[in-house]
Amino acid sequence: MIVIIGAGICGLATAYELARRGEQAIVLERGEPFGEQSTGLARIFRVAHRRPTLCDLALRARAGWQRWEMEFGAGCLLGCEGFVAAGLRNDTAAAMTAAGAEFRWLNRAEIAARIPFAAAPWDTGVFDRSGGCLRIRRALRALSRRVVTRRARVVSVADDGSTTLADGTVVRADRVLICAGVETPTLFGPLGLEFVPHTRFSYQGADATGAACLSAPEGYGLPLGSTGRWAFGQETPDPATVRALFPSLVPVGQVDCVTVRASWLDSGGDGWTVARRGRVVAFVGSNLMKFGPLLGELLAEAMLGDELPGDLRID
Repeated sequence: MIVIIGAGICGLATAYELARRGEQAIVLERGEPFGEQSTGLARIFRVAHRRPTLCDLALRARAGWQRWEMEFGAGCLLGCEGFVAAGLRNDTAAAMTAAGAEFRWLNRAEIAARIPFAAAPWDTGVFDRSGGCLRIRRALRALSRRVVTRRARVVSVADDGSTTLADGTVVRADRVLICAGVETPTLFGPLGLEFVPHTRFSYQGADATGAACLSAPEGYGLPLGSTGRWAFGQETPDPATVRALFPSLVPVGQVDCVTVRASWLDSGGDGWTVARRGRVVAFVGSNLMKFGPLLGELLAEAMLGDELPGDLRID
């Protein structure tokens, strides 16, 4: 049996891929499924990254999202809104070119046309037509119905796969995957990262349905599916900046979660690290949602083999 600790996108996707291969897996979750790093209604999907390797992996993940749409029959999971990387983005354009990914340059008027309620201060940007809004809550609910999940708090994991729960129960596993977010270093050991609080605010006013997703020096934004709301996140919340960028929008809610700081992340905060000790694999990163289907496949391979797939080693 394979034990997976953490019912976020990586844990659920891995359990699903293992089930597709006829393997027995159980997901252990200390709280509510997809309640921490995977919380919220939606996320940005984009091929546009600042490293060619991540662009290539995102292209493969996009095919995975399309496959999930067919397999789950849950409706649209990846929207066609597109993604705008605003501000001069020569590094993004170079990475996409190296990966053979399609993009086009936008001027200020074209950026404003993609995000009509923004007072766009950016003269140029890169448009990734493969990008869009991921309907995360819909996808995670579909995954959770297809895997075995148990509410349990794990306190330790031994190299031989023995997993001890808070009530003293010991679960014997052939392999263990720890993808429990903030708990991953505690259960596995140091992984060279720091978790910090992060808040993403949602807004309402001008209809955001159909507007492109956005990454800019000031923060990142996305439409929340077809709700007519827009979410905008910043490393340090700055209401004045948001009001200047989106003068017609009014704040209506927020999502509090965590984000990762680590030397192995790229300049856009994207990436992950993976490590193995004995029968145990630890996996943790930042901005993982868009890679969900592909990471599920790669981590399932890691659980079934003695070597980590090469594509998991990007740090």
